Amino acid sequence: MPNINSFDILDSEIQKASGRPTVLEALWDGDTQGWFLILNLYTETGKFFWKRETRQHLGTVSFGGDIRLFNGEVPSWPEAELTKEWGQKAASKYGLTFYFPSDSEPDDDCPNWTQRHLAINCADCNKLIIPTDSEYLPKDICYNCHLKREFRNKD
Repeated sequence: MPNINSFDILDSEIQKASGRPTVLEALWDGDTQGWFLILNLYTETGKFFWKRETRQHLGTVSFGGDIRLFNGEVPSWPEAELTKEWGQKAASKYGLTFYFPSDSEPDDDCPNWTQRHLAINCADCNKLIIPTDSEYLPKDICYNCHLKREFRNKD
């Protein structure tokens, strides 16, 4: 999976995909190195009864590990800002839908494009989330908002 660090690279990956682009999806994921965005493209082929939708991985967007958070280097997430910009350009160029349910902070509890009908809106920040099945966490808010509430209630 290529590292997407410019609109030109994203555009090139979209052009390589088979089928008509319908949705560009940006979802957060993380590992021991930190948070990154995964970009997927949904395409359509065929017509009527033979219509088929396919999800294709385009690449990842990452501008450094999470050590930058501890160093105080990142007041926001540049991955999110650039991905929003590139997604809007791609939507305009290809007439597709740009889907980015957590466009301001990392959150891997957001639904992908095909799961969005199972989601609810976080009561605090309004982003789409899949409700947790944990008995220890509230069902109506995302984990980030839960942490913010806990921090406010600590005082």
